[in-house]
Amino acid sequence: AILAVTVLYLACCVPAFANPPVKRIGYLEAGSFWLFDNTWSAFRDGMGKYEDMRCEYPADARLSPGWQPEQMRRLPELAKQLLQRKDLDLVVGMGTAAVKALLAVNDGRTPILGMGMADPIAAGIVKSAEDSGVDNFTCRVEVDRWSSMYRVFYDVVRFHKMGIMFQNSQEGRVYAALGDAQAIASELGFELVLYDGLSSAESTEECRNGLDALHKKGMDAFFIGPLNCFDIGDAGMAPLLQKLNQWKVPTFARDGSEYVKAGALMGFSTWNFGPSGIALAGQAHAVLTGTKPRALPMLDQSEPSIALNLATAKAIGFDFPFDVLVTADELHETISQPHSGTP
Repeated sequence: AILAVTVLYLACCVPAFANPPVKRIGYLEAGSFWLFDNTWSAFRDGMGKYEDMRCEYPADARLSPGWQPEQMRRLPELAKQLLQRKDLDLVVGMGTAAVKALLAVNDGRTPILGMGMADPIAAGIVKSAEDSGVDNFTCRVEVDRWSSMYRVFYDVVRFHKMGIMFQNSQEGRVYAALGDAQAIASELGFELVLYDGLSSAESTEECRNGLDALHKKGMDAFFIGPLNCFDIGDAGMAPLLQKLNQWKVPTFARDGSEYVKAGALMGFSTWNFGPSGIALAGQAHAVLTGTKPRALPMLDQSEPSIALNLATAKAIGFDFPFDVLVTADELHETISQPHSGTP
């Protein structure tokens, strides 16, 4: 009788997940970028909160060839390597180029989760915000995020010529949200001045030359997109921001708060990696427990918030309208040295 009671106690009281199953997750990116690093870290933190499974991230399944053209050409080969492995339960594609490479060699077997993409719809990666179009693929989709940025920037600054830099490729135009910029420019009546002379490396020297070219074309505002030369952890970024501020050119940072702290005039401050990591982990957990990726909701409906730098405004001689100041979510009164936040 004592033995029976003991067995019953153990069956009832030992934690259900004392020995959870192990799930192995692979990772592919084109190259290192601060936003990728922080998104990946937040995702792993989010996965760590689930007690019904234990995740492993094999070092030999974390692939990052680099941004140089000859390195980027290896993406399809590396994508195929990951998807052909039998020991991976999920493969994460970080960034538009990596996700495209994975989907190009997709065999429909291994679930794929996309992260860190500028605009999956414009890039042709998903059919719509409601349907990924691929049974073993899902991601998060934000609708009208980039057009909202251009609209807010113009409403506050009332510039005439907004400068944008990008590489002359489909991915480069998507990263810059060029289609949205052209539509909003036509609607609101400002001009775009463009520089498309960057390589995939997007080096500091290339970007410095690009800014000089845009300045000569008369830009009176600049949109800071997700360029390697503006990587928040790169030493070359601060001089580029300083150059723009010396020219008294207002700037809008697509990736938000860290850039505004570092000297951009304004930006959306919605890159909150904690909630984003939890949401991505929720998608991954659902897939790893049997939900078909295509069946998962993808639409991200988070409301944008605005960050402003008052020190930059003073340096370039710009006065924020009072209603903008009182409705801003973040006000920074100094220009601080940027840091990547990478763990």
